[in-house]
Amino acid sequence: MATKGEKVVYISGQEAAKRLGVAPVTVSRVARRAGIGVFVETGKLAALATTDLPRLRPHINAGPGNPEWIAQAKAKRRRRKKTPA
Repeated sequence: MATKGEKVVYISGQEAAKRLGVAPVTVSRVARRAGIGVFVETGKLAALATTDLPRLRPHINAGPGNPEWIAQAKAKRRRRKKTPA
């Protein structure tokens, strides 16, 4: 946090996404879950302080998408097996 007399620099979710190397929707989702950032009444991320970026980084997965997608897809296929009529 900024100390008294120090200016806080805010950036958009788009700029935060560029700096963190992820999609803007990921920044918004993670910020909402972590309670970081400024949100407007509709729930859209309005701004993030540059000092909040290091606090946001640990909440972002290393890879894109759902890391368990293969196991989940296999489980769905196993459940959908048709029984002989």
